[in-house]
Parts: sequence; C-alpha cells; structure tokens
Amino acid sequence: MPKSGYAKSAEEAETELKAYCESISFDHEWISAPQWAAAIGIALDKRTGYAEAFKSIDTDKDELFRARARDTRQANIDGDTAQLLAAAAGHHSLKTTAAGILQQLADAYVAGHRVYLTLGGPPMDTTRYADLRDAWDDAARLAAGGVFTDFVSHAPQNKQAANKGNVGDTTETRKVQGDLLVKIDGVRFNMHVNIAG
Repeated sequence: MPKSGYAKSAEEAETELKAYCESISFDHEWISAPQWAAAIGIALDKRTGYAEAFKSIDTDKDELFRARARDTRQANIDGDTAQLLAAAAGHHSLKTTAAGILQQLADAYVAGHRVYLTLGGPPMDTTRYADLRDAWDDAARLAAGGVFTDFVSHAPQNKQAANKGNVGDTTETRKVQGDLLVKIDGVRFNMHVNIAG
C-alpha cells in the first residue's frame, strides 16, 4: 500500500496502481487507456487519493468478470471482420502452433483471464521458433482490419541472464524465452514460448 493518501506525481500513481493490480491478481492491461488515466487522476486528487483509485480498479475488475462483459467479448471475436481464427485454422502455414496460440489468446480474452500466458509443451527449438515468428507475421497480414492488431514477436532472450528469471511470487524460473504479442480489441496479450537452449 502507498505510504501517503494520494499520489504526488503521475509516475508515482502509475507505480502504485500497477502494484495494487498485481496484489489483487488483475492485469492492468484490461483497463482501457481512458479508465487508467482517470484512475491516475483520482489517485492524484487530495480529496479522493489512492482509496478511491483502488475502488475504481476494483469496479473495473468486477465488470470484467460479469457474464454480460464476457458475452460482449465473445461477440467481438465472432464479429471479427477478418475472421482471423477461421482463416488461421485453414491457412497452410498457420494450421498448427500459430492458430492454436491465437485460439488460446482469444479464449483468454473472452474469459477475462491473465494477459500473460506461457505455451505448454516441451521447449521449442530455435529453428521452429523462427518459423513460428514468420507465421506470426502471416497472421498479422490475415488479421488486417479485424479485432486482432499490433502483432509483435521477440527473438529469444535468456531471461535468467537478463535478471528476469523469476515468475512472479512463485519458485518457477524462466530460462530462454521468446514472446509473441498481439492486441485483441485493444487489450495486449503476451504468449511466452520456452526455447530449448
């Protein structure tokens, strides 16, 4: 919890609000940019401060899990003008891993799950991951004009060497990992891919 009742700067507010989100197991990525800016403004206001800013985040979290909100997110996926999930499932180079990842991310979006996921299975060799990054670029082209936007893939990184080896508060550690990112209706998702090293 913050040491004082309100934020002294926007940077302080952002740090404290992100920490609060983490403490309640809620990814701040789910909060729209205008709502996030409003929460920062509330934290900066001496009359409202952190207590009311935290309440606004709690409200956002509660709304995320309401059935109506899930139905709306499912409608966004179903109404995707690019129909990316169907296109990827039938595309010659995307049928397997890339299409499966897109489906997992879409399911996480609809359910309101965490925005940081890790691909299951054994670590992927670097050649296969390079092919997956190419497939991610193909998916971006198929997604044009739809609800899936801002496709990014990152080269493998040794997370332990970069001092990013810990996974939250768990004892699990990360070694070499690549990342595939995409926004679904403006919410940023990141699929971590373990790489054999």
